[in-house]
Amino acid sequence: MKKPKIINKKWLVIFIISLILITFSFLDEQKSIAARTIVLALSLDKIEDEYEVGVQVLKTTGEKQLQYITYFSKGDNVSDILERLSYDTGSKIALCHATVLIVSQDVLNKDNDKAMNFFFEGEVLCNNTMVVTSKQSPREVLAPTLSNGIGSGYYLGQILHNMVGDFGIIPITIKDYFKNKYHIGKCVYLPCVSLENDDGTSYLNITESYVSDGSNGVLLSENATKGLSLVLNKLSNGTLPYQYESSVGELDIVKSKGNIKIEKDSEKAKLEINATLKDNTYVPDKINEELCKEDVDERIKSYIEECYTTCKDAGLDVFYLGQRCYAYGNDLYKDPDYLDKIELELKVNIKMK
Repeated sequence: MKKPKIINKKWLVIFIISLILITFSFLDEQKSIAARTIVLALSLDKIEDEYEVGVQVLKTTGEKQLQYITYFSKGDNVSDILERLSYDTGSKIALCHATVLIVSQDVLNKDNDKAMNFFFEGEVLCNNTMVVTSKQSPREVLAPTLSNGIGSGYYLGQILHNMVGDFGIIPITIKDYFKNKYHIGKCVYLPCVSLENDDGTSYLNITESYVSDGSNGVLLSENATKGLSLVLNKLSNGTLPYQYESSVGELDIVKSKGNIKIEKDSEKAKLEINATLKDNTYVPDKINEELCKEDVDERIKSYIEECYTTCKDAGLDVFYLGQRCYAYGNDLYKDPDYLDKIELELKVNIKMK
């Protein structure tokens, strides 16, 4: 009696060849990854008719010490610049791990998103790469090493990734950037960073925002940025100060959300802020909740009104009222001057926990 064949010789040969090919493919892929320069943060500027791109990488120097190194190059298009940067760094650069892209205000207002489209449509960057602008040139913000020994660009990206749901700055990813561009009015808002120096110590200041529609832009103050956050962000963290008579303290934001409605046949936009707050000041006497809420109510309104007025005066629809008109079937958005015709009615509801 013949013994059954466990494996046909033909299939055995195919299996062995496949195993060899997969092994070599895996090793080649590992070699390919090792031969690349991983970019941690990058910058984009437009100087006259040329772009300037900067990349910050982490490299091993003498005695296996790690050092943040920044490279810059200029050119007519971003693709060629990245090729030159690959040559400068000594290996093909990979942008898929970049935490942040620092963009100049000139790029935001004068480039019609040509360079930004390269990064997004070509899927050169991950969707969660943060986008910011800066008061100084992007080169000045990206290049330094901070007092903690970390490259400022990389450190900035790490900070922004941990700020989701905080009161104040709203971190914006490159995916968010282009999503907002498709709204009526084409407004984008993003953090505005500045590099400060105090007695020789460099640090990043991120308390303001910048709003642009691709041809015009405006800087929002710290208070106006807080107003933007209250309207457009779901908050779960942060503090609001209060003051009445001789009492001064802070309230923790437990949660807060803004809601805007525009009726179909109305020129009135109703903005409602619902916030749950908790007192975090440890004083013997209990606060007067009614007086406290009155003061905080006025502060919140002043933040939002400053944000709205600053943008409206510049012709920027930062609250996307045109888009909301469209969503509610209101044809007001078809009027080029719809921002001047819409009346914003603001109401704040505060609940103490």
